[in-house]
Amino acid sequence: MESNSQQENTLAESAGQIRPLYWVLMGAMGFLYYWALKSVPSLSDPTHFVTFTTLMLIHAVLHLAGVSITARRQWVIPYFVIQGALIFAIVYMAPGGGFIYGLYWAMGGEAAMILADLRAASLTIVAYMALSAVNFGLTLGWDQLPSLVAYIAPMSFFILVYALIFQRQAKARRQTQSLLVDLEAAHRQLAEYTVQVESLTLSHERERMARELHDTLAQGLAGLILQLEAVDSHLARNQTDRAQKIITQAMSRARSTLAEARRAIDNLREGQVVIDLESAVRAEAERFTSATGIACNLDLEITANIPESITEHILKIVSEGLTNIARHARAKNATLQLEAHNDLLEMEIKDDGAGFETNQIGKSGHYGLIGMRERARLAGGALDVFSQPGEGTTLKLRFPLK
Repeated sequence: MESNSQQENTLAESAGQIRPLYWVLMGAMGFLYYWALKSVPSLSDPTHFVTFTTLMLIHAVLHLAGVSITARRQWVIPYFVIQGALIFAIVYMAPGGGFIYGLYWAMGGEAAMILADLRAASLTIVAYMALSAVNFGLTLGWDQLPSLVAYIAPMSFFILVYALIFQRQAKARRQTQSLLVDLEAAHRQLAEYTVQVESLTLSHERERMARELHDTLAQGLAGLILQLEAVDSHLARNQTDRAQKIITQAMSRARSTLAEARRAIDNLREGQVVIDLESAVRAEAERFTSATGIACNLDLEITANIPESITEHILKIVSEGLTNIARHARAKNATLQLEAHNDLLEMEIKDDGAGFETNQIGKSGHYGLIGMRERARLAGGALDVFSQPGEGTTLKLRFPLK
């Protein structure tokens, strides 16, 4: 069904292109009609004249309506068959009309212009030329046929060449129009993709800024709150020396948080800052132990080169993991293992605290684990969370280094 519709559109388009040429052919038909009346004595008989004129009028009317008729695929073959029959009858009535055989050539040219397929146009032209030869043999005698063949052969060749040239031009025009349509569709699709890319870029930037704010300001403030709570507790027990020591640590933590916030802003503006991962992890563990009193056992084995982009994500995950232990775990001990060999980095953060139900991940207010998973995904790795109430929590991360 779809191919039929496409062919109908092609026929309609081809017919629309050559509508002006129909009037040229109509002028030629008028000349042939006049020449036949002048050169064929039998047409002076009223009956013959009326019949001949009627056939010519029907042929002309169909010729004028050919553009509309052949726009429908199912009418193409009947149209050319009926026109061939009409011409056969017209020539039979005016055998001595000389150029009256030109009606066949005119229909051959029309077939070349209308039919979109070169093979179909060529077969139609050859069929008309063969019909003209039969017409000639029946009316003027078969002994005259060689002279007719010698006469119509060059004309047939000319019509076929014309059909070939026209078909190539029509095909090139259709291809150009199709390319223009495809280009417009591609342009529209590109515009849609541009909007989608802009939307995704803004979304990714929002997510990145949210992670940066959470992993710098939020974590830093959470650490300061823990230290201030510890100071308040020590002051309540008149342990001023211990309180003073924690205040000093809190001041250092505040400066560190400010520095991290500025570094995050610089990263957003300019790019990454080179970080020594092992030193940064040890410093983070020391701050964690100083602020909370929770022992953090380190096991670091880094023998591979770690890309800067992964280094940043790992450090943020370590900071968030230790902050979660301090805020929620009620743990006495924590362990942080990090191994980087060859093309793989594996890390485990473990505590002996209260634990939790892992199906609570993602609930409102619990964005730390979500942020860690996002960072692991962005670095091409994966984060697994293992926890049960009363059994502590274990975070396992794997990062490919290439």
